Amino acid sequence: MIKIALKNIKILSFLNKVPIIRYFFILKINENFQNIQTNPVLEKFYTDIYVKNKTSKRTANNRFTDIDKISLRYLDKEKINYIHDIAVSSGITSDNFYEYLKIKNIPFQMDISDKYAQIFVKKGFTTKVFDLDNHLIFAYWGAFFAGDKNIFFPLSVLLYKIIEKYNKKYDADYALYLFHPSILKKIADNKINVIEYDIFQTERNKKYDFVRSMNILNKGYFSKSKLLTAVTNIKDSLKENGILLVGRTNSKGINNASFFKKIANKLILLEDVNNGSEIKDLILNA
Repeated sequence: MIKIALKNIKILSFLNKVPIIRYFFILKINENFQNIQTNPVLEKFYTDIYVKNKTSKRTANNRFTDIDKISLRYLDKEKINYIHDIAVSSGITSDNFYEYLKIKNIPFQMDISDKYAQIFVKKGFTTKVFDLDNHLIFAYWGAFFAGDKNIFFPLSVLLYKIIEKYNKKYDADYALYLFHPSILKKIADNKINVIEYDIFQTERNKKYDFVRSMNILNKGYFSKSKLLTAVTNIKDSLKENGILLVGRTNSKGINNASFFKKIANKLILLEDVNNGSEIKDLILNA
């Protein structure tokens, strides 16, 4: 089986409501991606896309509502809170957090990052989509979708492997961010700042009061040594007394998270939410 890629949003919206059939179709992106306002189509697209580290772009609107409310306890009501939201995928949960803080009259400036947010597209009958490292993320061969991780669509995987095998370095015809349109508008309006950030390597001169890292520092994604490297790097980006939020959404949709405070270059546990982060012990020893 193979996925079919379509540009027509109305047809995709209709197909998205049909059980089983909906899984056979995916959005075919173009330069107008940022103008798409149909959330179900966008959410399915993000679910179907896997980046270089095998993580999905999948996320959901209002996914962290409980976490957002608890986060309010650790933000200053009087002075500006410098916030960094890491590995935001589509950015829709960053948008939720932004709007919630605005409603609560919290003074803040928000940076967001996602290593695989920006893509580069080479147009043609075979349309190729690359990341910053020139790694092929996905492709379209005519109306057929080629993706690396689609176990129920082996022909899409086979097509991806064929295209990847003969991949060469090309100059992209255009670049765009895979952020949700609501986030793209805030970026354009200078309400949210997008930064380049690699959890393993990037050193930031700017220090943050609050860093959120949800659904990226997972045992299923990285080895213990890699997780430790990431936690140490993120810790260094915090101000003294800064807050780190780490967690993941489990298979039941429950957010298992922990809040930490940086004191004398150590991370001290403040609070667990729903049994806490699965890497809590590693963080406390970082």
